[in-house]
Formats: sequence, structure tokens, C-alpha cells
Amino acid sequence: MLNITLVNGFTLKKNEIIIEKMKVTIKDLAEKAGVSKTAVSFAFNNPKRISEETYKKIMKIAKEIGYSPDPVARILATKQTGTIGVLFPQAVSEVLQNPYISDLIRGIGTVCDKEGLALTLLSPMKGILNNTIQNAAVDGMIILGVDKDSSVHSAFKMRNMPYVAIDAKCNAEYINVGIDDRSMAESLMDVLLDNGHEKILFCALKPIALDLAEPDQSTTIDERQKGIQDSMRKHNLKENTLDSYTFIESETSFESSYRIAKQILQSEDRPTAIYCMGDIQAFGFYKAAAELDINIPEDLSVVSFDDLPVSGILYPELTAIHQPGYEKGVAATEILVKRIAGEDCKSVRLNANIVKRSSVAPAKK
Repeated sequence: MLNITLVNGFTLKKNEIIIEKMKVTIKDLAEKAGVSKTAVSFAFNNPKRISEETYKKIMKIAKEIGYSPDPVARILATKQTGTIGVLFPQAVSEVLQNPYISDLIRGIGTVCDKEGLALTLLSPMKGILNNTIQNAAVDGMIILGVDKDSSVHSAFKMRNMPYVAIDAKCNAEYINVGIDDRSMAESLMDVLLDNGHEKILFCALKPIALDLAEPDQSTTIDERQKGIQDSMRKHNLKENTLDSYTFIESETSFESSYRIAKQILQSEDRPTAIYCMGDIQAFGFYKAAAELDINIPEDLSVVSFDDLPVSGILYPELTAIHQPGYEKGVAATEILVKRIAGEDCKSVRLNANIVKRSSVAPAKK
């Protein structure tokens, strides 16, 4: 027969001490501090709701008795995780190779730090964005690279989860943070057409989410194509002339962009200008051109979107659309925090501009 006795939180089992200390509860802490359990909860979750003196007292005693809040219990009690998610259309390991995404995350993280929120980076679960939306343990999401008609919007509604889109076009059914992609794309195309370029390669970023694999799924690319066509009409070119241009997709990594660039630039009928939808692609063309003794801009003009800091220190400096990645992240997260709190919000369009540098020259005839 075993004699089992509890002594000061330890289990004794017949001349043997089993190190199994009983967990200190919120009730224990409240009683020790002479406050309510609600006050203890405020101390760990919302210190502004109690006095500084009470807060310090609770935290001091919590340290003394070894109390730490149970995150699972907190979630069950508040129905909130204290976490927001950022959902990418590509794998996290791949998308973070794009410096522009790092700029977005920096802006998102700034607001999370300010609000005391945790941040989870999410990618398509088994290739499907909707799977991630249905299973992620977050209070709300920021989502990138989706179309206005994508099924992901319905998935968010079914889960009744607050979310904010970045670069998905303004729509009455959801909140979006972005720039005027159409007018910016037109301005960038103007630079090439004003310099007489006719053989232009357009390079877009390729999504890997299966539910974004259908044609015309990217609102951003769709708007930029419209802007390119606006420029062509302005230069008295037929709209269907765009069909004769080369339009390719690459992964979001520098290495992928470089491999494609080297293949394109080694062809006999290579383009005279490259129109990139992201700086990461332009960097790949710069490296490939240098290895193949193709001079930028004399032999090859290059323009791009993003205008990352390194774009101004490349040689020659890159002509690009400056879009505020950091500011997009900040704005989207601030809106999401308000939406989680139940506040009404509106879409935001941020300013962007073209920065003309020395990566474009007149086309050789």
C-alpha cells in the first residue's frame, strides 16, 4: 500500500520525493497579492487598466511564487490569440528572399511592437490559401497578392475573420492598402516608349498558391497591364501590339531571376529593354548582363517597380517606381487592429512616384 501525501506542493511517495511541483494558479496569485483575479489578468494583458502600484505588486509576487499565465487559458477566456497573421501567396522561405517583402514586414512589425501583438507568417497550406485561412490561430490577417474576385475573400467571410488586403485593388467588399498601379505602370512604360524601345520584355512575379494559378488572378498585374496599354495608346500604338511583346513570370528569388535573365539575354533576338514588376528581377538582369558583357543602358535598358534602397547605388542607378513598402505595412496593420476592435475602416491609397535614373537610354536602331 502506498502512502501519498501532498506537502508544500510536492508529491511524496514512500521515502521518495517526485519533483512534481503543482502549478501556481491565477487564484493563488490574486490571494497572495490581495487583489481580484481580474486585476491579475489586467496586469498581464492590459496594465493600463490598473494602477502602477498594483501592477508592480502583482508582478513582484508573481516572480516570487513562480506564476506565469497559461496562454491556452487566456485564449479560451478572451477568445483572442493576441496574434495577427501575414498570408503570402508563396512559401515563406521563398517570399522572404524578396527585399520588398522585408520592407512590408518591417512596417507590419512596427505596429505589432507598438500594440503588443505577436506576428505569424503564413503560406499556402498544401498549396491552397483557403486552407491556411480556415486553420490559422490568429485574430486577423493581412493578405498579399490576391485578386478582387479571389475565393479567399469568401473564405474570410465564412470564418468571420477581420482581414486587410495589400495590393488587391479598392473594393466595397473588403479593405485594401495600395498604390495607383495603373498610372504608375503607365509612367514607367512612357520612359521606354519615349526612348524608342519596341522590343520589350515584361517580367512578373509568379505565385505558387494553387488557388491563384488561374489566369488574371493578380489584380496588381492586371492594373499594370492596363497602365502599359494606356501608355501605348498615348504613343499611338495599337493595343494588340502588347501581344507581340514577351511576358514572362519568375519566382521571387534573386537566383531565379538571374537564371531567367541569362537565358533571355543569350538569345539572338534579345529585347532592348526589360520592364520588371519587382526590383529583385531587375537585380537578376543586372548580374546576367554584366557576365555577358551587355552594357546597361547602352545595350539594354532596365526599369522596375519598388525602388529598394540598393536601386540607387547600383551602377548604373535603376529607374524605378518608388512604392512605399514600409508605409503599406504600417497602414495595413493599423487598419487591421481597428477592424479586430470592431471599428469601421476604409481602404487607403498611398502615394507613389517614378524615380528616373540612368538605367535607360535610347534604343539602338
